[in-house]
Amino acid sequence: MRNLALITATLTLILASCGDINKLPVKVQKERQDVVLTEDDIYKGNLVAAFLENDKKFVKESNTLFLRGVDSYRNNKKLDSAVIYFTQSIMKEPSSKAYFELGNVHMDQKKYEEALNSYKMAEQLGYQPFSKILYNKACIYSLQKNTDLSAQYLEYALQAGYTNVAHMQSDSDLENLRSNKYTFQRAVDKGLRGVSNAENLFWLQFTKLFPALGKPIKLKLQLSQEESQALEYISYDYEKYISEMRDAKFARDVTSSYLYYANAYETENFVALVYIVKDEWMGDAAPLRYKMATFTHEGRLIDKKTVGGSSDSDLDGVYLQSRLNKDLTISGDLVQPKYEKDPDEHGYYDNKILSYKKVGTQNFKITKAGKIVEQEVTLLTAN
Repeated sequence: MRNLALITATLTLILASCGDINKLPVKVQKERQDVVLTEDDIYKGNLVAAFLENDKKFVKESNTLFLRGVDSYRNNKKLDSAVIYFTQSIMKEPSSKAYFELGNVHMDQKKYEEALNSYKMAEQLGYQPFSKILYNKACIYSLQKNTDLSAQYLEYALQAGYTNVAHMQSDSDLENLRSNKYTFQRAVDKGLRGVSNAENLFWLQFTKLFPALGKPIKLKLQLSQEESQALEYISYDYEKYISEMRDAKFARDVTSSYLYYANAYETENFVALVYIVKDEWMGDAAPLRYKMATFTHEGRLIDKKTVGGSSDSDLDGVYLQSRLNKDLTISGDLVQPKYEKDPDEHGYYDNKILSYKKVGTQNFKITKAGKIVEQEVTLLTAN
């Protein structure tokens, strides 16, 4: 009887705690690890997004540093000090306003690539008015004597609501663009006509959702938990730009999801976007597939290729580890992963990759017109 009473008491204790997660042993509860942001990470859009999910916030400290940056920049004209303060503000708690002001400082320093990276991050974090970012990009491209891209972004700025037309006529940053009277006036006319053009604004909104990433960009076969948490799913509202989504929508079983990854390249002729196709049925450990699609600045598809992850090659069980370089080239290693368990027998769920064996190379080159040219696959000879 005594043993029966002990068993009954034990069962009662277990049942009483089953519905309360707080009464479970501490080791069962998995806590999310806070993401650390360094100075080298501030242009890594996915990592910044993951950082913003941290439970611990430093908004007050970030704002204090931001205001010191504004004082250094606006009042004292100390550009180097302003860069330090805005960067420290971002590292404490990233904000669109700090990125925007950092872009302005870099622009005054004539560090145009850094300025563009800063504006891209401000855009990713929802800086308003969005039209001001587009206008500043038009100014940078004009200063770089890239009048075609400058005109394109001036048109975008007007379409997004930029209204200071008189300033455009005298802004010294747009001098190179205005020197080509036809290109400048055409951009203004098209921009003003496109203010009510919902199609153009829809395209701008789509591209805005692809985060900026500093190059080189490594396309990993698997992402960490923090990196995965930072990825946003692409809505089927944008299926017109991603044909696979449109085809999958009408399939009997939708087994793949699509995620924003990076705004990889932007030239006067095209925008190159990278998105991830994730085969949900294969589990979290399955290699991802990275698709690059190039578009005109009006949203018309130019070309599309798989440039990383699950390869389109005929090699069974071989994947592509790629790196996107600054010079519009993509360097890739063909690798064969070794799993902890045979995936044919156990699948990919909770099946760790222990190592990779390089079996060849595959490279790509993006042409001036936006075509993604696949180089010849080179296989390594077996020892």
